[in-house]
Amino acid sequence: MKSRTFHRRRLWTWHLWLGLGVLLPLLFWMGTALVFALWPIRTVRGQATSTGRSAATPALQDWMLPPGDRIAGARTVTLRHAEGHPVAVLDHGATTEVWDLAARRSLGGTLPLAWASDAARRDFSGAWDLEAAYLFPRSGPGILLAGQGPQTHELPGEYTGPRPVFAFHLRPGSTRLYVDALTGEIRARRTGIWRFYDLAFRLHSFEFTGDGLKRAVIAGVVGLWLTVGGTGLVLAFRKLRRG
Repeated sequence: MKSRTFHRRRLWTWHLWLGLGVLLPLLFWMGTALVFALWPIRTVRGQATSTGRSAATPALQDWMLPPGDRIAGARTVTLRHAEGHPVAVLDHGATTEVWDLAARRSLGGTLPLAWASDAARRDFSGAWDLEAAYLFPRSGPGILLAGQGPQTHELPGEYTGPRPVFAFHLRPGSTRLYVDALTGEIRARRTGIWRFYDLAFRLHSFEFTGDGLKRAVIAGVVGLWLTVGGTGLVLAFRKLRRG
């Protein structure tokens, strides 16, 4: 009789610790998932600080074409409007050239900083207080063009869009606006809220681990659930038999 009581108590103890083992990952996933409900998704994406205004798009004229020698060596030629300026983006493979169609001149590999700044200021609804402006080329670190900060800067992992791209760092806080250096489009808006949301998402989905470890953790948790459920059934069955 004492042996049976001892085994029942031991089984209850194992069931308790296994239940706690299941509870901890559940609390972890529920806690990180709770962050997803704190703000509307447009606030997370920075759209709440956007004016929503579009740039002017004047009509293209027949004569607005790059010279023939520029077009001949290009893989693709894309006509766009950048802050009211008609431009052509000529992709030469290893390099890209932006051609000002109205002024009939080459702008080099990117739009002027002033045009990109106009795009960012048009989009941003808050007080414009620039801390630094960087240009991130197709590869390599960014170069400081205006404001105060390191002369070179690695592109943060928070931006995964196309390059080249301008990055505008605003005060106060940590707001970043990323503007396409070829077309003047707003590619990304990053705020402290976005970074907190992104961290919670990575923790929730185990993005900080490899696929193998992620599958092992999930399999372990599922195994704990099955074990807890099985021991619970055994305990319930024994209690019913005694009752």
